[in-house]
Amino acid sequence: TSKEKAKKIMASEIKSFEEAVKFISDKEKKPKKTVPNDRKLALYALYKQVKEGDVKGSRPWAIQLESRAKFDAWAKLKGMSTEDAEAGYVKEVNSQIKDFEIA
Repeated sequence: TSKEKAKKIMASEIKSFEEAVKFISDKEKKPKKTVPNDRKLALYALYKQVKEGDVKGSRPWAIQLESRAKFDAWAKLKGMSTEDAEAGYVKEVNSQIKDFEIA
């Protein structure tokens, strides 16, 4: 049943940034529900904050929709520490596993 699956997922909650990145990178893991772009951007921004720190460069032109959305999402995290970004990434991955039934 779906409750049993939810319990399995919760029992195996991801604890570290490295585990979370490995899980998200696994092409075998597919969400049963569509993950909205704002949630994808949240993961992207947190990952970039961990790996590169604060956003650099200038904001892409408005016509460059995807690049600009990524830049803006990352820019919102300016000043966030690596540790906080890692914790946020893990929390968001666990939330997406639950919310979008990723297995």
